[in-house]
Amino acid sequence: EYIEWCDDASTNSKFAVEDATKQQAKLEAKIGELTSDISVADSKIGELAGAISTGGKELSDAQLIREKETADFAAGEKELVDAVDTLGRAVGVLEKEMAKNPAALAQFDTTQADK
Repeated sequence: EYIEWCDDASTNSKFAVEDATKQQAKLEAKIGELTSDISVADSKIGELAGAISTGGKELSDAQLIREKETADFAAGEKELVDAVDTLGRAVGVLEKEMAKNPAALAQFDTTQADK
C-alpha cells in the first residue's frame, strides 16, 4: 500500500510539474507580449509628447501674433476714433459759422469772372 501511495504521489507530482511547466510557458509568453506592448506604448508616448511640444510652440507663436494684431488694431481704432471726433468737431464749427453768415462759405464760379 505504501508503494502504491508513493506511485500515486509520484504520478501526481509529475502532473503537477507538467502543469506548472505549461503555466510557466504561458506566463512567459504573456510577459513577452506585454513587454512588446510596453515598448509600443513608450514609442506612442514619445510621439505624442513631441506632438504636444510642437502644438505648444505653435500655440505660443499664435498667441504672440494675436497680441501683435490686437495692439495694431487698437492703435488703428484709436486713430480712426480720433479722426471721426475731429471731423465731428469740424462739422460743428462749420455749422456754427454757416448759421452766422450763410454766404461766407458760398462757392462762386471764378472762371466766368475773368472774361
